Amino acid sequence: MNYKYIKIAIFVLLTACTQEPQETAKPTDSLANAVKPSEQPKAVPEVNDANCQFEYMKSITDKDIQQTLADNCARRNTTVKPVKHKNWSVR
Repeated sequence: MNYKYIKIAIFVLLTACTQEPQETAKPTDSLANAVKPSEQPKAVPEVNDANCQFEYMKSITDKDIQQTLADNCARRNTTVKPVKHKNWSVR
């Protein structure tokens, strides 16, 4: 067996194990000051017949508000009804 390769492998392992870990980046004042204050979230329009029209929804430029209004309009006429429990049996 060739001891030259074993010596190289042991040397590589020892050097890898003795290295000190790298320091992580610490936040500085300039980074902390760079954080923008959160903006006020825009209000979603009230769900009614006028606001649920396709033309009105298409006129909204903010995609998040547009999607939220569309979701609310889709759910406005749904009502939760109790369901009769069925006894299922395997024959």
